[in-house]
Amino acid sequence: MKYLLGALLISGTAHAADQLPSSMLGKWASDAAACGQQSSELGMTVEPRTVLFYEHGYQIKRITRLKDGSLKGTGYGFADDGRSNDSITLKLIDPNKLQAKGEIYHRCEKHNGGAR
Repeated sequence: MKYLLGALLISGTAHAADQLPSSMLGKWASDAAACGQQSSELGMTVEPRTVLFYEHGYQIKRITRLKDGSLKGTGYGFADDGRSNDSITLKLIDPNKLQAKGEIYHRCEKHNGGAR
């Protein structure tokens, strides 16, 4: 999988943090059974400034907290055919459910050393 990473210079002021919170970071899948499948088309990986799907992703330059508690990451989307200005909105429903692109994703790994 291609990862387009690089240093981004942030200009202006944002009302939110400069990266996604640790509670959202990690591996997720839209179907819990897909968690065990490496490189599943149903998977998503959330990093502090990047959201990666099977064949595309988002590099986040600015994060804004919306009134409903969700976070809007603005920057650019990228895929095999290039990149363009884009955004993605993420909302943590509970510690193990994250809404992204209108779908609910389930956490694939334990978070913060939780029990069982």
